[in-house]
Amino acid sequence: MAQQKIQLRKIRDFGENFSDTFQFIRQEFKPLVTSFVLIAGIFILINAIITGLYEKQAFGAITDLSKGVFDLQRLGAVYSPLYFLTLISAVVAYTTMFTVVAVYMKYVEEHDTSPAVIDVWRQFARYFPKILVFGIIQSVIIVAGIILCIAPGFYLLTALMPYAFIMVMEEQSFGATFRRCFQLIKENFWVSLGIYFVAGIIAGVCSAVIGIILGLIVGAGSYFTTHEVSGAAGAAISIFKVVEHLFYIIFFVSAGLQYYNLVETKDGTGLEKRLESLGGNTNPNAAIEEQY
Repeated sequence: MAQQKIQLRKIRDFGENFSDTFQFIRQEFKPLVTSFVLIAGIFILINAIITGLYEKQAFGAITDLSKGVFDLQRLGAVYSPLYFLTLISAVVAYTTMFTVVAVYMKYVEEHDTSPAVIDVWRQFARYFPKILVFGIIQSVIIVAGIILCIAPGFYLLTALMPYAFIMVMEEQSFGATFRRCFQLIKENFWVSLGIYFVAGIIAGVCSAVIGIILGLIVGAGSYFTTHEVSGAAGAAISIFKVVEHLFYIIFFVSAGLQYYNLVETKDGTGLEKRLESLGGNTNPNAAIEEQY
């Protein structure tokens, strides 16, 4: 017997968020991962390559310092243009992944079935430019909040977390999205922070396992060879980044379910839809044949 689809728009407590997160991923695993890899994969790969190139430069400078060689020009490679390009590509990759999961969950909610990759792509192409601009603005605001005083940065990070879901689900503008984020987080800050923190830890631990394995491989390579390992380290980090980003699905799905929880707590739209469907279904058993 097929397992019943998860009802996305409903009130959840802390534990239900994570149980439903893993249940949703299990139910949608193949189409969700396929859409994630085919659409966000190119941006993840670009970020991984750029990060690998930058780490190669950085490892080279650090290796020189460890040998007692101080080269100011090479040390400047740590904050080279490639460094800032790495940051930009990371924001783009993050926004891409967030958008894919948001439009995927919207399709599942509206059609009660798994979307094909082309369905996700159509919605992705529609929302991604606006979400990317908002994501860049959000990153600047959060970094400024952390630099000025750490607490405001974490508050803004938590409050603005559902922005992609608000833009996709509610078709909101930039200003309305900001206002909606703070409206939803009101009286729900601590539970939201806890959910995002635990989901991030889960995704991070899963990623760390891959990182440890790759670190051991790179370390073994540097021990058993006399060649410079900065290039191998950069390649290993690129591979790690590609695999690492797959585990972000856990975080984004959990954040999406928390968005639905916040909306249902504030608006009760899911309950209204269920009541309307019950009121419009005068005889739910009319199409069922009698059995003896």
